[in-house]
Amino acid sequence: MGILQNLTPVYALLIALAAATSGCAGVPGPAANGNARGTVHQRLIHPLSRAVVRARHPSAAQAARPAAPAFEYAYAAPKSPDLQRIYARVSEVDLLRRLPEVQTIDGMFALPRRLRYVTAECGEFGAFYRPAEAEVVLCYETLRTLYERGQEQQRNNGLGEDHPLRYVRANVRFIVLHETGHALVHLLDLPVTGRQEDAVDQLAAILMLRFAGLDETAVEVTDNLRMAANWMLSRSTGAYNLDAYAAEHALGEQRYFNLQCLIYGTDPAGFSGMVDAGDLTAARAGGCAREMRLATRAWLRLLLPHLAPGYEVYEEEAARYLERGDEN
Repeated sequence: MGILQNLTPVYALLIALAAATSGCAGVPGPAANGNARGTVHQRLIHPLSRAVVRARHPSAAQAARPAAPAFEYAYAAPKSPDLQRIYARVSEVDLLRRLPEVQTIDGMFALPRRLRYVTAECGEFGAFYRPAEAEVVLCYETLRTLYERGQEQQRNNGLGEDHPLRYVRANVRFIVLHETGHALVHLLDLPVTGRQEDAVDQLAAILMLRFAGLDETAVEVTDNLRMAANWMLSRSTGAYNLDAYAAEHALGEQRYFNLQCLIYGTDPAGFSGMVDAGDLTAARAGGCAREMRLATRAWLRLLLPHLAPGYEVYEEEAARYLERGDEN
């Protein structure tokens, strides 16, 4: 049993967060992740194309920070003694500024007001967007719960000691990007004709695939999304009542397979093993490449008109992509 498994979840999380001072985007190396059945994911030999997982190389204009409202970051002190040390460590390492996708889009859009990211005590697991305050809130309880889930997977599946921290990082990135999607829909008054929760799940996945950390491999990026998909199943019992069917979120199983489809759709040949592993049905897999293209194109069309000055290079690249039609 690893040393982290002998510690309380909160103290172990503090130690793990201390390692984040070297950068949240870095993932030490390949490690397996539990799938929906609780078994170990098999590593896929074929990595995702680097044309999909693109590192950011800012131009001189981008490096100078365009004149658009930049994001703000704050760490609210919790009242609960159990969360004080998590708060101290999170604020010390400046966790919110170590989310590579958020840093990539910071200043990218001409927002009508400043968007603020806050960590806070919430009384339960969660994250949410506050329209009145234009705030994305990440709860301290979320960090603790995710770490405990990562520890459980580590014990049950014989994973490496770095797995709990990797699980936290991957899910925090997806969760924060999901809420960022809600913020962009609100602040930019973007039209969403379907269920908004599904739409911002798509955006979070696209951002994680398109704006990976500079030191992340394609396999690491897709593993991050798989860990986010895994969390969606973690509290599922398969038994639902009317409230669950009527909720604004899709069922956890549906969100799980939606994310798996987006991953598969980036490289069907490279990810063909997902069907054999039971991560995706053959019937759904057949349409995932087009599903990913359509989702990407839709979000590009929604966001391009709102790019801030200095980001013309993204606009030109996106325009060329859109001109090729939905079969590219």
